[in-house]
Amino acid sequence: CILVRTLRIERSVSEDPVGFEQCIEKDLQHTEGQLQMEEFSLPDFQATYLRFIIKSAFDHFVSVHRVMAEGT
Repeated sequence: CILVRTLRIERSVSEDPVGFEQCIEKDLQHTEGQLQMEEFSLPDFQATYLRFIIKSAFDHFVSVHRVMAEGT
């Protein structure tokens, strides 16, 4: 992503995307002219749905270029 200041990840374990609960919230480092790349390790973590919330930014506009989730 670019220009994201605070990111929150929430999860739902329901069959429908309801009842989300917060998993992690993190302030990202501002990297002028470079992509912000963060890796979150959540062992013993179950989720059916994930929701990514950009709570604040370093500018009026942000961009998200890729989101990857790995698991079984």
